[in-house]
Amino acid sequence: MTRVLTLLWMFTLYSSPIYAEYKMHFFLPEFAPYTEVSESGEAFGIGIDKMIPILNALDVEYSFQVGSNHGRALAEMKAGRSDGFFMASRNDMRDRHGVFSDQLMVNRWVWIVRQEDKDSLNPKLPSFKTQAKVASLLNTNTEYYLTKHNYNKLPASKDAEELAKRLSYGELDAILIAEVVFMHSIKEKHMKDYHFVLHQEKKFGVYISHRFLAKHPKFMEKLNAEIVRARVKE
Repeated sequence: MTRVLTLLWMFTLYSSPIYAEYKMHFFLPEFAPYTEVSESGEAFGIGIDKMIPILNALDVEYSFQVGSNHGRALAEMKAGRSDGFFMASRNDMRDRHGVFSDQLMVNRWVWIVRQEDKDSLNPKLPSFKTQAKVASLLNTNTEYYLTKHNYNKLPASKDAEELAKRLSYGELDAILIAEVVFMHSIKEKHMKDYHFVLHQEKKFGVYISHRFLAKHPKFMEKLNAEIVRARVKE
């Protein structure tokens, strides 16, 4: 995740190219390991693996475009250039432009502090909120949460590796981030340098735009039913 994307890559998959009931384009944030793009331009990730069988079951002809972050994904949906995005957790800003699905995964939000600070920095204490220097990933729901709840927030980072470096250098006292995202970006030998404190577990799902649902009002009901069926099979 250290590289900077100067181009947006497109990777298109078709489930039923001629007779599909729905045609959908998704602009996805680069949010490894959930949604990312290979050097050859192929979209992949555990979130994509989760969504493809569901879209196939709904007879959707779909395309994925991966790039930038959740802020860009929301902007593309708002502008009508995308029918939705995933993986995402819910917030009121996103609800203005789309409808959030049933739960596809669980996203664990964790506070991460340096191992040597685990006894002196307790995210559950009231003083932590006002005194600790914290940050998160740019345009993610965790960053939005820090802002909304008036934490002593420093500027966000573009990726988890940058956040880890800022934490290690002492610029930050703690970071709030999706646990899987942080663990994916950090080499195993460095995991012992950090202490994790669970903040909360959030539902992770897909947003579908209001524009798309205005044309296909029964789609959300079908999508949620298929998500539940897929979850029961697991």
